[in-house]
Amino acid sequence: MEQISNKNPINILSGKVIHGRGIGKLVGMPTANMEVLDESILPPAGVYVTEILLDGQVHYGITNIGTRPTVDNDKEISVETHILNFNEEIYGKSIKIRLFGRLRSQQKFENFSMLLEQIRMDCIAVRKFFGIGQVVSMLHMSAAKRQAIIGGHEVCLSVKEFDILYMLYSAPDIAYSKEQIYEAVWHEPSNGYCHAVENTVFQIRKRIRDYSAGHDFIKTVIGFGYKFNAG
Repeated sequence: MEQISNKNPINILSGKVIHGRGIGKLVGMPTANMEVLDESILPPAGVYVTEILLDGQVHYGITNIGTRPTVDNDKEISVETHILNFNEEIYGKSIKIRLFGRLRSQQKFENFSMLLEQIRMDCIAVRKFFGIGQVVSMLHMSAAKRQAIIGGHEVCLSVKEFDILYMLYSAPDIAYSKEQIYEAVWHEPSNGYCHAVENTVFQIRKRIRDYSAGHDFIKTVIGFGYKFNAG
C-alpha cells in the first residue's frame, strides 16, 4: 500500500453517475460509476482515497480508476467509487470526487473473496486517513480465509451464512434490506422472495450463540432488513 501524506486533493473529477454492470452491488460492495467523457484528464490507474460531494453533503470512499481485471478482461476505462456508510440509489445525479492519493495500483485477484478482503482493507485505510473512527468488535472475519472468529474460537458457517455475515460486517454503519442481501449473496434478483435471507440469518445466530456471550451481532431493522451490531 502506497504512503499518502498529502492533505490536499491531487485531482478533482466531476460528472454524472451512470449505470455500470451492477457487479459491485451483487457482491455487497456497490459503487457509483461516473461518466467518463475525456480519459485524458484521468490520473494513473489505481485505487484512490477520495472525498465525495453529493447533494451538498460530503462523503468518503475509495475510487477505482482504470479497468476491472478481476471482473472482466475488457479494456474499458471506468471511474467507480465505493462510498463509505452509504446505501442509496443516485443514478443520474452529479458528483464531485476529490482524490487525495493513491492507495495501490490495480491488480487481478484470484477470486471475489480476495477482492472483497482488499476492498475492506482499503476502506479501513480511508477511515484512518480522514480520522473516521473504526468499529471495534469481538467478531473478526477474513473473506480470503473464509474465517469467522469470536474470542479465539472459529465459527463454522455455510457459504451463504458466511457471505451474509461478512456483508454486514464489512459495512457496519449500513442497514441492508433483505432484497439487497439476497441479490448480493444469491447473485440473482430477489423478486420479493426473502425467506432464504431470514432463514439464513436465523442459522447464523444459532451457530454463533455459543461464542457470543449473549450478544447478537445481527440487528434486525424492523420492516426493512439487517445491520451489523458490533457490541
